[in-house]
Amino acid sequence: MYANRPRIKVALEPMDMILESITAALLVILWVYALISYTSLPEIVPTHVNLTGEVDGTGNKTTIWFLLGISTLITIGMYVLTKFPHIHNYMVKITEDNAAHNYQLSSRMLRIVNFLTLLLLAYVCYSIIQQAQGNDFFLKSALMYIIIAYSVMMPIVLIVFMLKNQKAPKSK
Repeated sequence: MYANRPRIKVALEPMDMILESITAALLVILWVYALISYTSLPEIVPTHVNLTGEVDGTGNKTTIWFLLGISTLITIGMYVLTKFPHIHNYMVKITEDNAAHNYQLSSRMLRIVNFLTLLLLAYVCYSIIQQAQGNDFFLKSALMYIIIAYSVMMPIVLIVFMLKNQKAPKSK
């Protein structure tokens, strides 16, 4: 399936570099925040909150490292996947003529998904730490709105990029 697709290196545009830089910075900030906050956390931290923001699950504070590990694994995995656009799924047949255009859009879409996914996971980690420290001033209503916004934004982003993907490549 992928064997017939051209394997070309797609140059990073400024927007791609910005997305990758912001995503990497957010991941570093998340780790630094967790490292700084870890010693002040109680042994038992919230691991789950219901829709009203009430804690309905708790666990050991080492749970934070599991969440950070999963966040890092997902972020790095999607970053690596952007380097191999010839294995992505496309709604059009990939040819020599349209490969650069489609690979660029697909890689950009994946960078956006990577950033938004990390943003959501960072918010969850931040919320757990804040809740464990007794600070729930923003968390009770905001988490639900963030999840709803994320759930609405992702399909819109995907649809916009799929529609762009079907257009003919730009002539240079």
